[in-house]
Amino acid sequence: MEIWTMLKEQLYLQKNLRKFFRFHGYHADLENPRSFNEKIFWRKIFDRNTLFPLVLDKYKARNYVIQTMGKEEGQKILIPLLSVSSDPGEIPFDQLPEEYIVKPNHGSGWSIIVDKEHRVPRERIISQCRKWLRMTYGREKMEWAYSEIEPRIMVEKLLKDSRGRLASDFKFHVFGGKVEWVFVMHDRFGSPSAARYLRDFTRMGNEPQNYKSTQDLPKPENYVAMVDIAEKLAKPFDYIRVDLYNVDGEIFFGEFTIYPASGLNPMERGLDLHLGSKWQLDREHQRDL
Repeated sequence: MEIWTMLKEQLYLQKNLRKFFRFHGYHADLENPRSFNEKIFWRKIFDRNTLFPLVLDKYKARNYVIQTMGKEEGQKILIPLLSVSSDPGEIPFDQLPEEYIVKPNHGSGWSIIVDKEHRVPRERIISQCRKWLRMTYGREKMEWAYSEIEPRIMVEKLLKDSRGRLASDFKFHVFGGKVEWVFVMHDRFGSPSAARYLRDFTRMGNEPQNYKSTQDLPKPENYVAMVDIAEKLAKPFDYIRVDLYNVDGEIFFGEFTIYPASGLNPMERGLDLHLGSKWQLDREHQRDL
């Protein structure tokens, strides 16, 4: 079994390296990674920091937020949790509000939104949740930390602003405890648009690919508080992405991301190297392969 696991991992590694070359046009240097995407790849393959499964677990990450921010401040920024269970049949549908979001704690991009415009039969929700519980997210992409999470199904309050729009997503990229840039996404589940901003919320010249460009946003009045929260939560990590929501001036924690785009984030080579220079790799938890 151990030999088969090793062979399978080598196959995944070769597959991922070929995909990296197709996406970026250069071979990933895993001995001396320099670009942002190379360092994501290095982390996937070598870094076994035991904090990674904790913060990627959407359920356990809530406790990490409280422990890091303090009970009062931590609970203030957590999205209200309506239900959590390892059995989707236990979701208390009759007690849920009209609008909510269902998601597993052990994946990325998996969710079901239920609101006034999108009614989803409970049987379909239960069926999809059971499929999620049988899956291990990120295995072939070598995103190791997800495989260490005990799967659960979470139901959270659906965040909307006073105009009934889904909350915009502020994705803070934090290097060595300092926010360097933020990716802002609007209408993620509808007609997504996005823009990149520097730490001071001035627009970056490099527009994100695969998204239509959004108009310039006014700097949120509580933007400094958002940066402060992101940096406090990111303090133990050489790099991590902290996702926050700003709903009519109220800040909520979304999730942590340690493998953004699995190292296949489309960006210009110069920007890739520039962002990579901000990341000083912590090799304390490096494994041999």
